[in-house]
Amino acid sequence: MQANRLSARVVVAEPFSETGLAVLRERGIEIVSCIGKSRRELCDALAEADGLVVRSETKVDRELLAAGPRLTVVARAGVGVDTIDVVAATEAGIVVLNTPGANTLAAAELTIALMLALVRRIPAAAASARAGEWDRRRFLGSELSGKTLGLVGLGRIGGAVATRAAAFGMRLVGWDPYLSPARAESLGVAALALEALLAESDVVSLHVPLNAQTSGMIDAAKLALMKPSAYLINSSRGGAVDEAALLEALDTGRIAGAALDVFAEEPPPRDGAGARLLRHPKVVATPHLGGSTREAAERIAVELARDLASVLFGGTAAGAVNAPVAGGAEGEALLPFVDLAHRLGRLYPQLAEAAALPHFALVMEGQLAGLEAAPLVNAFLTGLLQATTERRVSIVNARAVAEELGIRVEVRGEERRGPFASALRVTGGATSLAGTAGASGPRIVEMDGFEMDAIPSGSLLLTRHPDVPGMIGKVGTILGEAQINVSTMQVSRRNAGGEAIMVLSTDRPADAATLGRLRSIGGVRSVKSLSLDT
Repeated sequence: MQANRLSARVVVAEPFSETGLAVLRERGIEIVSCIGKSRRELCDALAEADGLVVRSETKVDRELLAAGPRLTVVARAGVGVDTIDVVAATEAGIVVLNTPGANTLAAAELTIALMLALVRRIPAAAASARAGEWDRRRFLGSELSGKTLGLVGLGRIGGAVATRAAAFGMRLVGWDPYLSPARAESLGVAALALEALLAESDVVSLHVPLNAQTSGMIDAAKLALMKPSAYLINSSRGGAVDEAALLEALDTGRIAGAALDVFAEEPPPRDGAGARLLRHPKVVATPHLGGSTREAAERIAVELARDLASVLFGGTAAGAVNAPVAGGAEGEALLPFVDLAHRLGRLYPQLAEAAALPHFALVMEGQLAGLEAAPLVNAFLTGLLQATTERRVSIVNARAVAEELGIRVEVRGEERRGPFASALRVTGGATSLAGTAGASGPRIVEMDGFEMDAIPSGSLLLTRHPDVPGMIGKVGTILGEAQINVSTMQVSRRNAGGEAIMVLSTDRPADAATLGRLRSIGGVRSVKSLSLDT
């Protein structure tokens, strides 16, 4: 089962910002510190834990995951998840989180700094000056303006580097197997095959994840394609470069130099290729500083803590590694609707009259129609199934659980129906809900054909009644006598004198006695207490 909605326990295995811990405490989450403790002690602590926070040192393998039978989420305070067995976590229905965008600026700026350090020979010049020397002729450098920068990988960080390099007047070329023509055009990057990029570039900068396709991708054969005057920068993953091949390329003058923030093994073993690269006169090396800024650390902590709390209490997450999440500009446009889809899923079983779950239609209207549907379907099913099954359901396994239960979701895109540029509509049986999302957050704009503008959060009260004078006053009087404060109210009708629907946001849920009094009002067809607390 997922974490109780009133409490949860998170084990922190490695140092984590106090800012992030404060976000967790504000949600009522108990924090257990295992920083500096043994693996055995960590396993013992996980026996009663709902979540785990790690950085890059803790190996989260099957053994560790098995030690936490209640685990719902493993959160990595950083970008990569190399030390986490994502497959094992997915099989167990455990959400794996990271913060792919939080250190983008820090990593991009470090890449630019390494590039400048290489072409202007800054570290060697600084060391010479510190030694009391003053020999400018030894440190004749080059300018970036007019040079060709080859970007291997054009995700968030690669794109941010492209934007900044353009300001230096550099020509930009790029290779990425998932690069769309529209993104290449927006970044001002000419898309090339990897081999052509290596041959044309004056500086090659890597921005790739470490996987089966990228491990050792820059080997001796690839280095041989580069210009003798070219530089290689790697601030992504150390394993993407064959370190022995790079060492030979530098020793033989095949390339002019390299800047490395990452190594295959960190810290590099003594006398290995990595350690020799650290000491090489043509190498600028830093100890994995990519996201090491105060600002990035705070962003990572806050974003991760918010995602972690959301998952613990049944919600969605922007940084879920093992669930469908749209990236780039599309992801930014889709993210508010992922939250909306989850809330629609939470609302549906509280509104529907039928006991059985029907098949659903998820309609993406207007500008939403062209975006990826999978994150919306997963979010909707996660919200729906948490209220309708005893299974542990998360954004990782929601679709699999739905298939086991025979629940199907048909997705289709449609042209804009109403006044909103984008809207999401869910229909199941006789119940339908529609909403939109904007700067003010998600809104419910239609319910069973009744137009409205309601905020889907907290405690809601829904009444169906005839459109006759005095009904609003009667409901308000009963709630006032019960000391239940109303923050907002929406009343909608199709025709004057026909059926009406009223949605009230209240500071707390109505108790059974108050609901009974409301249902006893003459003409009231139904009264429902809805909860969207997370």
